[in-house]
Amino acid sequence: MNDMDQRLRQALGEQTEGIRVVADLAERAIARDRSNRRRQLGVAALGAGLALAVAVPVGWGALRPTDVRPLPVGPSRSTTSPTPTPTTTPAPTPTAVPTLTADGAPAPVTLRFATGEPTGTTALPYLLGNVIHDRSRTVRIQAEGRWGTLARLSNDGWLVTDADTLVSTVLDSSGVPLTEITGTTRVSASGLLVAASDTRGSLRAYDNLGEPVASLDVRTCGCSSGSGGSGYEVVGVVNTTVYANRGDLEASVAWDVSTGQTRRLPFRLSVVDPATETAAVLTPGAEPRTSCLELRDLLTLRARWRLCGPLLPRAFSSNGLYLLATGYVDGLNESQLNPDGTFRYGGLVVVRTSDGSLVLEGGGGAGAGGSPVSYQMGDDSKLVVQVGSPSGLRSLQRCTVEGDCEVVAPGAPRTADIPEGDDPYILATN
Repeated sequence: MNDMDQRLRQALGEQTEGIRVVADLAERAIARDRSNRRRQLGVAALGAGLALAVAVPVGWGALRPTDVRPLPVGPSRSTTSPTPTPTTTPAPTPTAVPTLTADGAPAPVTLRFATGEPTGTTALPYLLGNVIHDRSRTVRIQAEGRWGTLARLSNDGWLVTDADTLVSTVLDSSGVPLTEITGTTRVSASGLLVAASDTRGSLRAYDNLGEPVASLDVRTCGCSSGSGGSGYEVVGVVNTTVYANRGDLEASVAWDVSTGQTRRLPFRLSVVDPATETAAVLTPGAEPRTSCLELRDLLTLRARWRLCGPLLPRAFSSNGLYLLATGYVDGLNESQLNPDGTFRYGGLVVVRTSDGSLVLEGGGGAGAGGSPVSYQMGDDSKLVVQVGSPSGLRSLQRCTVEGDCEVVAPGAPRTADIPEGDDPYILATN
């Protein structure tokens, strides 16, 4: 595996040395990244020792309310807090952080996937083929692409990303393309703001119509290619604040696009929760090739709890009450595997964010009845899971935290135009 592939794995959340994701999503992302790099070789190379540049807002006034552009939310609380540096912000005292151990004991509840025809519905939008399904409404995408991600924008528009090129298309409410954004993107929970890390490693912010409003040059990162970095890597958006990792450093940045202020954080981010302004952070465990998962407050920087074990965070629920993780992680220390070398946990583990307790598990457990492929959890604390079956079809199911599931979209085949195939259902990320 080359260095770029390793950095892509790190960008997907595995910050601990030797931890590698083996879930379908990571493998497809790496394959697509290799293809994309062959077309863009050399574009993202950064010179070492560049002079520090400042953030340059280029049009925050573009977010003023209009008929199609609602008034943006106010600046996040991070804009009024002090601006600490990694050297002046002490790490939390380990003994003061509640620490739990994920030792492989089954979660109290196991998902019981359903079979048969659809019997329920879901409020979470999803994409199947070139059609967006939003409750009873459908929107056909009037653009060409092999779509890999979907996000809702606040003006009833959509953002879809091509799985090969990482070029995102901004669509209006009827599916007509408005403009394109290049690079890895994240969309705020409100859909008002789109953040992207471009091919040079700079950060850029756009409004809900895809118009640029601010930028943060890669030279402010402090992570030049000479130190093994690759520029900023966007992780999430909280109100008007963009959170991004700083290359390969164990550090990140909070950039408020409404003021241009930045604040450096002394840890690397896996996933960000806009609802509670917290983040999941991976830290090294007590032994080599082990890790602990911490829930960090993005304003105070302190850890609320630490969960040590073979789990990799994937996403927060929309209401911030739960953290979704996977137990399918390769490269683990033998102490974090079963005696026969198998994974201790399945493909989906639900962690309660109030105390770090494991409450639900799916995939790999007895009676699971299927394999979770991708998943999101909405404000109603209901899981929407793309479920794999021995037949090769993928169904979409809605499940409760008590483990009961119902089919909401029928079995569909994976496309086979590339060796690893594509999953048919793409779940909205916000």
